[in-house]
Amino acid sequence: MKEINIGQATAITSPDPLMLVCTTKEDGSLNMASVSFFMYSSFNPPMLAFAMGKAANSGENIRRTGKAVLAAPGISLNGAVMAFGSSNGGQKDKLKETPIALQKVEGSDIQIPEDSRIAFVVSLAQTIESGDHYLYLCNIEKMVADESKEALFAWEGYAKVAPAQEK
Repeated sequence: MKEINIGQATAITSPDPLMLVCTTKEDGSLNMASVSFFMYSSFNPPMLAFAMGKAANSGENIRRTGKAVLAAPGISLNGAVMAFGSSNGGQKDKLKETPIALQKVEGSDIQIPEDSRIAFVVSLAQTIESGDHYLYLCNIEKMVADESKEALFAWEGYAKVAPAQEK
């Protein structure tokens, strides 16, 4: 065995769950950002955690509002996921540049992509500094799913997105 860096480790452990963090900007508009640092953290109560870079607009939004919806994007969103993950929503309107069909989730004012396999309506419980990221520990308020949809995963350390089993 040889020593490797964190980027190499993420590529070796692929695929990673991929989520779109949907939040509300200060002006009330919708922001989406791709994140693959995601995990369930408790069954009782139901909780999840995700990590984003400290400068992420979605992180600022969830810290400000205490609310987000995390949605597992479907395969039709391949290009949008890459676009949403490569820019900061505080500096541009990503949904205007890369429009996608949206849907409401009962119990939340935050919309998600129509092509979503599962979505978690969450409230922020705790923010933890984690190196160059913040870790967001969230209570899951509601979960909805459409198991007929096929979700995208992050591959090769987030170099590409594809279903868990490439065809």
